[in-house]
Amino acid sequence: MKINPNFIIRDIAGELVIVPTGTAAQHFNGMITVNSVAGFMWEHMAECSGPDEMIDLVTSEFEVDQETAKKDVTEFLTSLKKIGMIDF
Repeated sequence: MKINPNFIIRDIAGELVIVPTGTAAQHFNGMITVNSVAGFMWEHMAECSGPDEMIDLVTSEFEVDQETAKKDVTEFLTSLKKIGMIDF
């Protein structure tokens, strides 16, 4: 999966946020606060070719069952893709 280089993740006052930069800042007004799992996914996005690999990575790193991971990962990735933050 590929992250749009116009979005970066930052730790701001102890919270992980995805921030638009460059041309993305003209079209996306705001930031997205993410939890530690979503932050982990963002940091490992380039390692995975698609949602199934990300689901496997999340289940190996966190104590979560396959069904829950599939639902949550799919929902998060779909949201990011819809607003142009990632592509897969």
